Amino acid sequence: MLLLYRLIFLLIVIVGSPYLLIKAIWGKHGVKERLGIIPKRESRGRLFWFHAASVGELKVLSTIIPELQKLIPGVEIAISTTTVTGRRRATQLFGDALVFLQPLEINSAILRVIENLRPEKLILVETEVWPLLINTAADYKIDIYLVNARMSKKSFRIYSMFKTLMKMTLGKFTRILTQSQKDSARFEALGASSVEVLGNTKFDQVLIENRDRKPALDAPPNGRLAFVAGSIRKGEDEIFANVIRAAKDTHLSVFFILVPRHMKDLDNLLDCLKKADIEYQLWSKVGPKQVQPNLTLVVDTMGELTSFYRSADLAFVGGSVVPIGGHDPTEPAALGVPVLFGPYMENAAGAAKLLLDCGAARRVKDEGEIIGAIEEALQDRIALAESGGRGRQAIASLAGVSYRIARILAGIDK
Repeated sequence: MLLLYRLIFLLIVIVGSPYLLIKAIWGKHGVKERLGIIPKRESRGRLFWFHAASVGELKVLSTIIPELQKLIPGVEIAISTTTVTGRRRATQLFGDALVFLQPLEINSAILRVIENLRPEKLILVETEVWPLLINTAADYKIDIYLVNARMSKKSFRIYSMFKTLMKMTLGKFTRILTQSQKDSARFEALGASSVEVLGNTKFDQVLIENRDRKPALDAPPNGRLAFVAGSIRKGEDEIFANVIRAAKDTHLSVFFILVPRHMKDLDNLLDCLKKADIEYQLWSKVGPKQVQPNLTLVVDTMGELTSFYRSADLAFVGGSVVPIGGHDPTEPAALGVPVLFGPYMENAAGAAKLLLDCGAARRVKDEGEIIGAIEEALQDRIALAESGGRGRQAIASLAGVSYRIARILAGIDK
């Protein structure tokens, strides 16, 4: 099965070689790195090779690698990424590391990298299971880890079609450290043996990311409730236009802040507000000094959602009333902000359950239930604050996974 896998990838490379040659001639597209040609490593100290697909997986490493460096001063770090965007981000995050693009799944490329780096350990992140890379590293007696590991139902169904190859590959891991019991069960069903539930590093990430963020705005005057609808998607824009219209018609004292997930959906959001006869202001036009709390604020800039969550009394997490799967509710919860979300939270099911169970979140299915939650928040601000506090404590109680992973990688914990 592994031989067939090798032949398929080799055929792909042969067919694509004219394209790769053109890329190599006309610009710097990482072709050499894909072929395993990376800067020569001069030293022969301890080196750990981490592999992350792209930006999301690098967030995981941003909390693990600093902990590892504290435990093993002077350890050398190499990081490969699947995407060019990931490579750029890795260079920004880890300036002292050797950063390069993932070698192709062909023997010659992988061998060049391994012979050059001579890593003590190979650490892959979340879903990065590359059979040839893993089996070749095992042949060189390199310890192999999968950290913050997860496996969706869809991935499990696909991998199950190649069970022989997956069993052979997963059996080469020294340890597979998963996010949840469900993830562990799926890996074990595919033939993995050294599997352990350790938890999710995202709780470490969100606490670190939120630590130094300042509120985008001061508290609104006259006791207005600051309500942030974050990462809202197409379909939810119309719902919130109706919510705001109803709140104004019933004279609820609320300052609405709408943050679309994608700027390409901004025009649609503004059209919905216009149709509902709602006056709004754009963040890019007014800034913090000229914001009017009696008008809806639309955030038309990227990368500021956390700062607005920090300004919120109550937050809604988007992609959840429409069937998209929901976005991560831990970010507002870690800031002590109570959370609303819809029925579609498959992408963050564990976090949603955690917050619902501790009373820090509420599930709402339509605009009527959103209005109801806002009315309750206005009626009892003390209960609202207590709810937010429970969420913050719940998130903090699950932090520390990155440190535990680092101790395992360092050989301190077995």
